Amino acid sequence: MIDRLLSGEVTFKIDGFDTSLLCDKLQKVCKVISLYTKSDSVYLTTTGFHEKRVQKLCEASSCVCEVTERKGTIFKAKKYFGRAGLFAGALLMSALIFYLSNVVMKVEINGTSDQATIKEIREMLREEGVKAGVYIPSINFIELSNRLFTHSDNIAWASVGSRGSVIVVNVSTPTPKNDSEERRIPCNIIASRDAVVVDAEVMVGQLSVLIGEAVYKGQMLVSGIVDRQNGIARYYHSYARITGRYDETVEFRQNFAEETVLSGKKLYRKSLNFFELEIPLPGELLDQNADYAVRKQTTSVKLFGITLPVSVNTYEYTERISSLALYSPEEAQKMLYKRLENYEKNILGDVKIIERSISEKKSESGIMLKVKYTLEGDIGRDSEIYIK
Repeated sequence: MIDRLLSGEVTFKIDGFDTSLLCDKLQKVCKVISLYTKSDSVYLTTTGFHEKRVQKLCEASSCVCEVTERKGTIFKAKKYFGRAGLFAGALLMSALIFYLSNVVMKVEINGTSDQATIKEIREMLREEGVKAGVYIPSINFIELSNRLFTHSDNIAWASVGSRGSVIVVNVSTPTPKNDSEERRIPCNIIASRDAVVVDAEVMVGQLSVLIGEAVYKGQMLVSGIVDRQNGIARYYHSYARITGRYDETVEFRQNFAEETVLSGKKLYRKSLNFFELEIPLPGELLDQNADYAVRKQTTSVKLFGITLPVSVNTYEYTERISSLALYSPEEAQKMLYKRLENYEKNILGDVKIIERSISEKKSESGIMLKVKYTLEGDIGRDSEIYIK
């Protein structure tokens, strides 16, 4: 099949004395596509590679050989071999189309309408060399995505890729929570945990429990359904602060020996894919003794908008560094109490600690803190009312 595509097909009309003997010889010296006899003539179709062999065999056998048809791209192209200007123009045009199919024509930013953020992203891309005319397979999309994410506090997530000649930047920006709509949704307030109610401040809604009453998780505390004097029930978004007293136990553990994995420097390498063959390109050298986390992104090469079986792989290697930290009992204890301090500051910052008891348990491998709290805090949680 391949030799037919490369050299085309040639059909012969051969006249001789012994056609059966000639047919046997032809089958031995060339690749036969079709072979038959008609009116004492032999008709042979073979590939262009075997044209001269057939002609020599016919001369040696004293046969008359005539080419009746030539088919294939190679024969059509031979008509233009003498026209150098035509070939040069076609070659130049192909190179231009190939280039334009793989260069940046436009940068598209999705995910935000804030003009300041869009301007900031475009400036950052220009600093990284991403602009109109840049060869797309040369762009490191993984590194660009990382830079965008860490470049600005206005970007919570970023992804950079290509669609044809367009660089597509997808971003997500942090948005302040707007609960104005939520405040209009009718809801009750239910208990988020088992507790004893010690105080209640109800601004909207009807209190359903008594002060000093023990409640269970999920129990209704404030109802958003209020019966009016005319007998018609009204639905409200309940708003209240229900303070409950409850117990909580937490545990903290610190080992004397602790292995941590840190991220080291990042390296980038590229490779060229041709069909299933991957050819490494020159790049930064990897330490054969190091451990790396690997990310891969593939950028296809296109022509006339058609994806070719050629692409460029970009690999991001992040070094993973393992270290073993050893702590004395005193250091481990100090770290535990520091974690306990952070827990009370950040997690229990909105609640009141009524009572706290701490017990320590030491073992050969580390120390464990068990802390029992009696706390007071808001135990209310919104629960939407579904109106039939």
